[in-house]
Amino acid sequence: MRIGVSNDLERAVELFSSSDEEGKTIGILTLDELKEMFQEVPSHLSIGEIIHKLSTDLYTTNKRTTTKNEYSELLENDIFTNIINSLYDGVFITDGCGITVKINKAYERITDLKPQQLIGYHMEEIIKEGYISKSASIQVIKEKKPVTLMQTIHNGRKIIVSGTPIFNDQKEILYVINSVRDITELLKLKLRIEELQELKNLRQSTNATFHDSTQSSFYHSEKMKKTFEIIDRVAKTDAKVLLQGETGVGKTMVAKYIHEHSNRTAGSFLELNCSALPSSLIEAELFGYEPGAFTGALAKGKKGLLEIADNGTLFLDEIGDLPLELQVKLLKVIEDQAFIPIGASKLKQINVRIIAASHKNIKELVKKGEFREDLYYRLNVVPIEIPSLRDRQEEIIPLAEQFLEDFNKEYGFSKKLSIEALNILHEYNWPGNIRELKNCIERLVVTSPIETIGSEDLPHELSETSNKQKDFSTEMEIIPLKEAVDNLERNLITRALKKYKTTRNAAEVLQVSQPTIVQKMKKWEI
Repeated sequence: MRIGVSNDLERAVELFSSSDEEGKTIGILTLDELKEMFQEVPSHLSIGEIIHKLSTDLYTTNKRTTTKNEYSELLENDIFTNIINSLYDGVFITDGCGITVKINKAYERITDLKPQQLIGYHMEEIIKEGYISKSASIQVIKEKKPVTLMQTIHNGRKIIVSGTPIFNDQKEILYVINSVRDITELLKLKLRIEELQELKNLRQSTNATFHDSTQSSFYHSEKMKKTFEIIDRVAKTDAKVLLQGETGVGKTMVAKYIHEHSNRTAGSFLELNCSALPSSLIEAELFGYEPGAFTGALAKGKKGLLEIADNGTLFLDEIGDLPLELQVKLLKVIEDQAFIPIGASKLKQINVRIIAASHKNIKELVKKGEFREDLYYRLNVVPIEIPSLRDRQEEIIPLAEQFLEDFNKEYGFSKKLSIEALNILHEYNWPGNIRELKNCIERLVVTSPIETIGSEDLPHELSETSNKQKDFSTEMEIIPLKEAVDNLERNLITRALKKYKTTRNAAEVLQVSQPTIVQKMKKWEI
């Protein structure tokens, strides 16, 4: 007696679904295929016996097909495994039925999913477990063509998955190869790059009087905007300025900016690095000398920087290294706006604005007796601290793009920075600040063999730092989730209050209500 089609198929599907081996999918049957298979089995068998026979046959057939597949040996080959494990993007491979057969290390890193959670399981099961939101493989199998879609994975990250089918001679799909890229960080960088483009457009549409390539990028952070508000006011006066900050933060650029925006812009801007020369040469450079003033002096004598900079600006970089005996002479110049060249007897009157800078803490040098207190107060009329690049991280990408544009023009290239490279540049600490970043970009432009500069082209120390940050994140102490959330909330709220001063402003930035901020402050006794 033949089985009734409707009820028996429904019962068969139910039994077949509950009889998988060790929780793994062994194959997929459509209703038409199931009906056809029922018609081919003996009618005297019970439903249970029929289902057992069908599942056994299907498992055997599926296993035999996989064995005969020309790609099977390749997928198991160690060389192939090493190749896909070397890729930066994730690789996820399913067979033509939608069952996972292989993933690479990058996919594990991006998704925090392990092979034992995925391999051997059908994509529908993986979706059901909540590991991914939807499957590109299933879409490829349905449409029999390449598919790209956005996927949300279990840890909340968003990834772009591009699935491509591999066909056999009968136009049947043997495998679906999925390329996976994490876009959570890419989206953040996209916003930064869009801001950079707006900045470039603004610069191109404005006829600025100061054309230094880095100046516009300085205005990209709140810290530097506030700093330049002070600089713009001071530039219009003759007040003496003491610039302090780490080596490479751009003190020379700021000094030039002050000169270009002062009423001395028609005069000269001269610079002397006080740490680059011995004291005898510094004195000769500053004050000049008369003919025959000392052994080795030029026969015609030489004008000093103070005289050449008359009606202009003299920038004394690394003033903290100026010898004490010259500090006395410089003090007299500042007080009297006059000096006597070496070997001369007549006083020369000048009108020079002096801007000083140092990476050392001059106040500490005064305490140690290594810098004259009276000179310090003469120079320190308007003290300006230039923040380090790591303290204005939002400027790293704009500066990198600006330097890239400049060096492309200089060397006749059209190089670009990949998103991954920009991300590493953004996360690096930059101990050498802007100078180090500029040198790094020039090095990349002249040494990169291809048009797009990737993460693999970056200097070793940058890549090493990036890897250490990744290793640190994977080795962090595991604590209760609630405690981790509390720690993060407290950290963010404390930083927001320090930066924005009021609970209302902090709440607006953190996108929560003001009472929430107040409540959290009471809870943590901030």
